[in-house]
Amino acid sequence: MRAGVVALLVGLVVACGSAPAAPPTSSARTTGSLASELDKLRARGTLVVAIRVEAPPANRTMGDPAHAQKRAFEIAVANLVATAVLGPNARVELRSLGGDRLAGLDQGADIAMTVETPTAKDRALISSPYAASAVVLAARDGGPVGRVDDVANRSVVVAMDELGARDLAQSFFQQRGISVTLDTAQGVNGAVTALEADRAVALVGDGIGVNVLLTERKLVIVSAVASRPYVIATRKNAPDVAAAVDAALKAALASGAIRGEAAKAGFPYQAP
Repeated sequence: MRAGVVALLVGLVVACGSAPAAPPTSSARTTGSLASELDKLRARGTLVVAIRVEAPPANRTMGDPAHAQKRAFEIAVANLVATAVLGPNARVELRSLGGDRLAGLDQGADIAMTVETPTAKDRALISSPYAASAVVLAARDGGPVGRVDDVANRSVVVAMDELGARDLAQSFFQQRGISVTLDTAQGVNGAVTALEADRAVALVGDGIGVNVLLTERKLVIVSAVASRPYVIATRKNAPDVAAAVDAALKAALASGAIRGEAAKAGFPYQAP
């Protein structure tokens, strides 16, 4: 009798087969979800890009002499990245935003074309720089300002724009113990106009805009005030996408593709 019971139990085990595998743990699911962000993007085939507006608001239209060049350059870089990450059939969807393009990441954008600031890394994953840029101190070529100290106790005009140049200027001069009177103007164009009208001896503003006007308006860059290199931001929950974007940028830099696109856009390029 006992032998019969044992045989019956053995038969049941053989008939039923192995026990089912345990479901994946919460940790495994989380890792898979993070690792799949790039796969989801590739499956969609469209890179959604937060980028500067096509044209500034009416009251700023003439403020930034390099706005069109910046946007054209950033679009070209976004296309290079899309092709490298998604393949030759990649599509790019542009979402135009004002000053805070990092906000686009919270509104469905995959990447944001922006500049690196001290707080950017608190909000997003930031790529390696692909173009150098800075807020600069500039003056008229052949004018009274050739060194930073030459602006002491004189008026300096600040180009008001998305880079927060006024705060940067105050910090820059305070750190050097230089007393100046700060005035403001709408963008680099407005600041240069103030110089030409002798309302200031120097300006603080976006170096790309200043470079565009160097020859035409007879300017000279006296000093960098703060570095603001061009970078690409990605959502913090997509580190695999950020890694792919960074690799694409580095490859495009090494091949000279980014420099080539800058030349086509009329963007005064400097390597990072």
